Amino acid sequence: MRNLKLQYCKELDAVAHPRQLLLQPELNGDTSDKSFVVADNKIYVVQESGDIRPKVIADLPDIVGVEFLQLDNAICVASGAGEVLLVDPQTGSTSEGTYCDVGIERMAWSPNQEVVVFVTRTHNVVLMTSTFDVISEQPLDAELAADQQFVNVGWGKKETQFHGSEGKQAAKQKEGDSTVNQDNQDLNQVTLLYNNLREHRLIFYNTPQDVNISWRGDGAFFVVSYVAAQVGRTFKVYDYEGKLHHTAEKSANLQEVVAWRPAGNWIAVPQSFPNKSTIGLFEKNGLRHRELVLPFDLQVEPVVQLRWSEDSDILAIRTVTKEEQRVYLYTIGNYHWYLKQVLIFDQVDALALLHWDTRMGAEHTLHILKESGKQFAYRWAFAVDRYERSGVVGVIDGKRLLLTDFARAVVPPPMCQRVLQLDNYINAFTWFETSLCVYTCDRRLHSYEPMQQLSGQEPQACLLMPDAELSRLPLANLTYFSCDYLLATHSSGGSTRLMLLNKDPDEDEINEKGELCYRVQSSLRINGLVNALTIGANAMDEFYAQTVNNGHTYQVSLKSDNTLKVERSHVQLTQAADQIEWFTITSDSTGGLITLRNQQLLHMDGHRIAEDVTSFCVVGNYLAYTQLNALHFVRLKDRRQVASRNIERGGKLVTAVASEARVVLQLPRGNLEAICPRVLVLELVGALLSRKQYQAAMQMLRKQRINLNIICDHNVEQFVASVNIFLREIKQSQWLCLFLSELQNEDFAKGMYSSNYEAAKQTYPSDYRVEQKVEYVCRLLVQSMDQATRPEDVERFRLPIITAYVKLGRLEQALQLIWREKQTNAALADQLLKYLLYLVDVNELYNVALGTYDFGLVLFVAQKSQKDPKEFLPYLNELKALPADYRKFRIDDHLKRYSSALSHLAACGEEHYEEALEFIRKHGLYTAGLASYRGHIEFHKSICVAYADHLRSNAKLDNASLMYERGGQLQQALLSAKHTLDWQRVLVLAKRLGEPLDQVAQSLVGSLQQQGRHMEAYELVKEHGGNRDRQLEVLLEGHLYSRAIYEAGMEEGNALENIAPALLAYGAQLQNSLHADLQLFLEYKQRLLDIRQRQAKYGEGDNDADVDLEEVDLLSDTTSLHSSRYSGTSRGTGKTFRSSKNRRKHERKLLSLKPGNPFEDIALIDALHNHVTKIAQQQQPVRDTCKALLLLADEAVGDPLAASLQREFKTLLQEVEAALDEIWTPELVGNGSMAQHLTGPNVDYLALQKEQRYALISPLKRFKPQLNLMDWQHEILQ
Repeated sequence: MRNLKLQYCKELDAVAHPRQLLLQPELNGDTSDKSFVVADNKIYVVQESGDIRPKVIADLPDIVGVEFLQLDNAICVASGAGEVLLVDPQTGSTSEGTYCDVGIERMAWSPNQEVVVFVTRTHNVVLMTSTFDVISEQPLDAELAADQQFVNVGWGKKETQFHGSEGKQAAKQKEGDSTVNQDNQDLNQVTLLYNNLREHRLIFYNTPQDVNISWRGDGAFFVVSYVAAQVGRTFKVYDYEGKLHHTAEKSANLQEVVAWRPAGNWIAVPQSFPNKSTIGLFEKNGLRHRELVLPFDLQVEPVVQLRWSEDSDILAIRTVTKEEQRVYLYTIGNYHWYLKQVLIFDQVDALALLHWDTRMGAEHTLHILKESGKQFAYRWAFAVDRYERSGVVGVIDGKRLLLTDFARAVVPPPMCQRVLQLDNYINAFTWFETSLCVYTCDRRLHSYEPMQQLSGQEPQACLLMPDAELSRLPLANLTYFSCDYLLATHSSGGSTRLMLLNKDPDEDEINEKGELCYRVQSSLRINGLVNALTIGANAMDEFYAQTVNNGHTYQVSLKSDNTLKVERSHVQLTQAADQIEWFTITSDSTGGLITLRNQQLLHMDGHRIAEDVTSFCVVGNYLAYTQLNALHFVRLKDRRQVASRNIERGGKLVTAVASEARVVLQLPRGNLEAICPRVLVLELVGALLSRKQYQAAMQMLRKQRINLNIICDHNVEQFVASVNIFLREIKQSQWLCLFLSELQNEDFAKGMYSSNYEAAKQTYPSDYRVEQKVEYVCRLLVQSMDQATRPEDVERFRLPIITAYVKLGRLEQALQLIWREKQTNAALADQLLKYLLYLVDVNELYNVALGTYDFGLVLFVAQKSQKDPKEFLPYLNELKALPADYRKFRIDDHLKRYSSALSHLAACGEEHYEEALEFIRKHGLYTAGLASYRGHIEFHKSICVAYADHLRSNAKLDNASLMYERGGQLQQALLSAKHTLDWQRVLVLAKRLGEPLDQVAQSLVGSLQQQGRHMEAYELVKEHGGNRDRQLEVLLEGHLYSRAIYEAGMEEGNALENIAPALLAYGAQLQNSLHADLQLFLEYKQRLLDIRQRQAKYGEGDNDADVDLEEVDLLSDTTSLHSSRYSGTSRGTGKTFRSSKNRRKHERKLLSLKPGNPFEDIALIDALHNHVTKIAQQQQPVRDTCKALLLLADEAVGDPLAASLQREFKTLLQEVEAALDEIWTPELVGNGSMAQHLTGPNVDYLALQKEQRYALISPLKRFKPQLNLMDWQHEILQ
């Protein structure tokens, strides 16, 4: 579906009578503007830029071949006399390469310039290296070995044919047995043999004797075309070592030119037949594979040059007649050869040669040199000529223009929907709205208006002839500018002329033959070679021109007087783009410029979008582009990629039809694939939903299999307000049911289809919650459908209402609806029930019917189920015989609706108390039982006692005590309160029971002290009969020295003297404890640092070499200990330790601090975390102890102890605080910088192993503990 678009035709002055062209290998280097031309046995250097005249660097006689050697930076020249010289292009000095004493007829270097082949005057094939060392030499007419000859297996002989009614014997019949006159057959054979011999002699003497050589692109093989004595024109295939591999099959009327496609699959040779002229395409083995049928006769218009482009995409055929010379450019797609371009040159200034550019990035540049010395550089690029507004794509094929409207049909090439047949070859065409303008090789314009419909009659063409000026200029970048004007470019030298062509000439604008002519209305010359044009979408008075030299994109405007003016440089790229296109955002009418460079870099207004881009297309508000095997969509407004999908490798965009959400791709073979990307479909659906066209939106969503939730999620507020319009638009009841059944508690505009929506702009009604979307929408629709009054609406909404009830979980209401319909229309009720059974399991529906307590409804549902009547009928009869409340209890119990069953059982009376109590205990319905039997006082107490027993068995003694009290069992309430040490409640209950309070209080003191609740124990002793000594003893046992000092100070006597010894002893004990904590912390830290140093020195594998296999099971299942010893151990054979007891046992082994433990570092980290946490909690006790020492003890004794205690704790805190970062390293925490080494192809297995080991530590302990330092120091002690 691609055409060859002429980007520019650069006209230069070279050398007269050229015979060969050599190009410098650098495309953008310092010498890229130099070329070498061989003419009149001289080699000229031609400078493209400036006014420098061609300079002769070598003058050699009888030049038969030249080659520019890139590695040597020299020109290799072969002469007919046999000399092979190397010429320095800078100085012109020559040096001898080799010499052939019999003369040289042809020379051809391999593409990689490692091997050169010569054909001598005596028709010997000589192969040499780049240093002219002989590889092989053999005669050109040498025969293949016997095992390489073509084998005839007899296909086509009489013995292999089908003989019909004559039978198998006819195949075995001998020639002598035939009744045909044998003498006549012999005479015919002799006559035929004589004619063939005479024809071969005539062919040999009349055929040009030229020898031609062509290499394959990879340099592995080359082909030599020559004239054989007995066969005529043929060719042979050799490898790069000079070994003959294949000889062409016998083919008549081959011409002398030969060209091997660089891709290597075909050898192209012109061949004529009585009924056609072709380019025969032969395989490497010499067999004819296929052909390219030419539109002319080789006898009248012979081929003089045949050249493939360097990338094998274009085949150039140069022909000659008496009047003119032509160059035909062919491409292939889907096994069909398309004639894309025809260049015509008159014989007044005949063509001398054509040459494809071999430099990288310029493969589609064709250099044409004329005998007069004029040089033309034609630069083509593949482009899809699409009409964006309708999806029409045109393909040029000789004199035919193949048109296909992909909005209506996808017609695979080379077929098409419509063919426009012209009387001359088409070179270009362009669109504008409903107009089509075709530019032919004779520089005529054919205008078709209108050309919107591809069906119907053949459109009439308006023919315009070029005027005298335009008849001599090749037009490039032909583009419709408006309904009256065309744009075109023509380059010469280093500048380009932008031409505005008048497409609608006046009646007086005619030529000498009276034909209407188009002419140049105005023009503008700018520096550089313009290779692309694009029109501003919203302003038809401006366009953009891209230049090759500097990468500028100029904005050019058309003034009121029809003159062109450069306004500004729109964008500057580092390198020129091959394709540019202006886009317009329909929402805000802004636009920009999209450029695709030959290095496959895609830019939008100079900002890089992607690289390795093979094609792009603007569709709606999106930019679609392809890479090697992916299709991407970028939102034009914010340049954000919103969607991607995989495609077949090598697929390229042909066109995109926004109105159909269709994208057409062409695959490398040439076949087409049409897809509807979700992002484009959602764009269309969103527009339909915004216009409240729900029927069309639903149809498209179902066709494209898009979740119907988007109908609601597109704009929830609009949908809620337009729910009646939605119900009125959707005529099909099944579509409403489908919409309701697909509803989910999820916003698809923020989830699955977020590519087309912005989360920040999503708004909801005030009472709407996404988590309750299904319930909200179903209630809304049911409410609207229930209000329907018209009979057709009532009938249409029956199934949707049932579906909504199912989604709401209200199956009982759905059954009641069907049951009401059964009273009036049994057949309709059966259909509704059948539909409901599609949505709900029949057994579940039977249980729902049973829960209505309506046995008629139960039987109605049971008849539609697979249940055996012998099973459910006795059960239903048994239920009918029971009282109403007890029947409901049995039904609810059967349906496991225990709370409802208990309420019905409570209504049955006192005779069911025991059953109710057992039912409550069985199902744990204590709370419901208390509520149901609140008026039954005695039974209510029984339930409370049962509930208290249940709570006590579950160790919830506090609540059990309360329930015992409500049940009247105060003694059990007192015992439960004692177990929880709720001493205030114990005293209250003891008083109600009449027990001595002092005795009960004293029994609680010891338990409170064991729990560390010393202050509460002191309160009990103080209030219930304890003397002062006992009170002080309790305070001192709890180390509550501040309170003890206060109490002693408030009393008279020597009580303070009893406190001082205990305080000093505790202070000394606390100081020793802090010193021990410091020593233990330093020991643990040093052990951990030693282990880490050892691991870093010897590697983690050596450290784990002695790990027990049972210990390995403590690691995660994904752990891989990369040790040579256990690398092959199967994970499935280890212990699982599913028992919690065994698991705790192995966790204790893991956290063992015993030296030599394989996980000693993990155990140390765990112990250090616990130890630091304990130290941080000592701040308040240390402060209180120091304060007590300052208050009570002697200044000579207490102050030094307090100061020493404070210094000891300060030292401890400083050591801990300084070592935290050293112990809890970043790799232990597992921060984000480490995560990148744990996944992907380049996994850091050492880091992965450490991560797996550290995963055994509690997540909280992988972070350093917080000290939460407070103001614990006393200033007077510092």
